[in-house]
Amino acid sequence: MRSLDCACMVLMLFVLIIVGKGEIYIVTVEGEPVISYRGGVNGFEPTAVEADEEIDVTSELVTSYSRHLEKKHDMLLGLLFDRGTYKKLYSYRHLINGFAIHISPEQAEILRQAPGVKSVQRDWKVKRLTTHTPQFLGLPTGVWPTGGGFDRAGEDIIIGFVDSGIFPHHPSFGSHHSDPYGAVPKYRGKCEVDPDTKRDFCNGKIIGAQHFAEAAIAAGAFNPEIDFASPLDGDGHGSHTAAIAAGNNGIPVRMHGYEYGKASGMAPRARIAVYKALYRLFGGFVSDVVAAIEQVGMHSNLNSTRKKMNQVQAISVVADFVSISTVPILGHERDHPL
Repeated sequence: MRSLDCACMVLMLFVLIIVGKGEIYIVTVEGEPVISYRGGVNGFEPTAVEADEEIDVTSELVTSYSRHLEKKHDMLLGLLFDRGTYKKLYSYRHLINGFAIHISPEQAEILRQAPGVKSVQRDWKVKRLTTHTPQFLGLPTGVWPTGGGFDRAGEDIIIGFVDSGIFPHHPSFGSHHSDPYGAVPKYRGKCEVDPDTKRDFCNGKIIGAQHFAEAAIAAGAFNPEIDFASPLDGDGHGSHTAAIAAGNNGIPVRMHGYEYGKASGMAPRARIAVYKALYRLFGGFVSDVVAAIEQVGMHSNLNSTRKKMNQVQAISVVADFVSISTVPILGHERDHPL
């Protein structure tokens, strides 16, 4: 596996609380995902690496095995069900091996009995919760002094947010200032275009922006007038948490004619990658959240993600993720910021 440039990604995944069920099913099947496949399938070399190595998700080795897993998902569904009687929403291949699907309870029972199927679990809604401060993280006496001070904290780090999106034109996320951002070598994230303004969501500070709503749409919960079929923030939560973690330094805070000083994120020089999977009225669906996490894995070095995922067996772990998980991207872990 080729070595990647040194940078870092911190996946800010806020506590998710079960509040209901959807009409989608999350299915896991036999066979290892990319992150843990060590060989055994004819024609496909191992894709897992040692703890001190990095997975190149763009390599033919990884992409061919990833395609193989998706074809297996489609073959299974094609054998069990007639075309048009189901809708596969996502194939999960990198961190888990499985898929999200919109089917009837009767079809779900057929899937449960099918050879090679490990689990079939009904999807559920989740909510977001924020409970973090610099003091809780130990930043003032910890990583800030070693990282050039709080105003330089986050240099060469990418922070990914699985949340409700972002307001890209807020000054906390602007890139036009006296100390502009340079290019991010080999970062492979995607950037959607706002369907209304036709403007790119990325600007140098924001370097990736995607949204995930297939499960929400299939369940009939998604309202494009309120929820926005784009990374645009529908309720301010994602922008709020992004500004807390990585907002630019020295941004004036004004409200109703009053001045409240200047604001700064905890790592103001960090870049931001947005993975919108939570929405204003209903929260989100676990299958959309898992799809977002899969994209984080595709865009990053997967080694630390593997350490987290190997500790769990069921997809329901997504509802129990606590606060912050660290995922190195384009390189090795760092001792400073975040």
